[in-house]
Amino acid sequence: MARITLFRHSKAENPRSDLADFDRILAPRGRRNAGEMGRFIFENGILPDLVIVSPATRTQQTFQLASEHWPDVPSIIVDSIYEASATSLLLAIEQHGSECENVMLIGHNPGLVVLMNNLVAQDYSGQNMSYFPTSCVADIGFEARTVRDINPEQGRLLSLVRVRDLPSTQ
Repeated sequence: MARITLFRHSKAENPRSDLADFDRILAPRGRRNAGEMGRFIFENGILPDLVIVSPATRTQQTFQLASEHWPDVPSIIVDSIYEASATSLLLAIEQHGSECENVMLIGHNPGLVVLMNNLVAQDYSGQNMSYFPTSCVADIGFEARTVRDINPEQGRLLSLVRVRDLPSTQ
């Protein structure tokens, strides 16, 4: 089963007039949450074959802290996914991860939540599919061997995990 895992960057410091949005770093809570979510991803077998990461500082830090809990997982920084639309995000996944079975994208809203809703074919009335806060991870499965073979509108939501739902954050 091919999978696309969407991971929103962890909580960043508040915007400041003297710092570009692109350069915002993780807040202390975000640093903690990135590590907790990385551990959850490892312990629950959601490890990707490739991680596609936005070039923004907060996404780079999220990847670094989360991946401390993973064996070596290749990553690639893709400039085009910073502030990208859902269409551009899917294009980046297809372009860089087509040969992979499992691809993770660490990026930003609103593109991630829109992409998640576009990829998931069924109505998940038990889940709030519009709430995709920082450190949230959506794992979407497809009846295909690789990402290249997926039908992007026929995904099945395997899990939607918010950091506040993790046992370690209680």
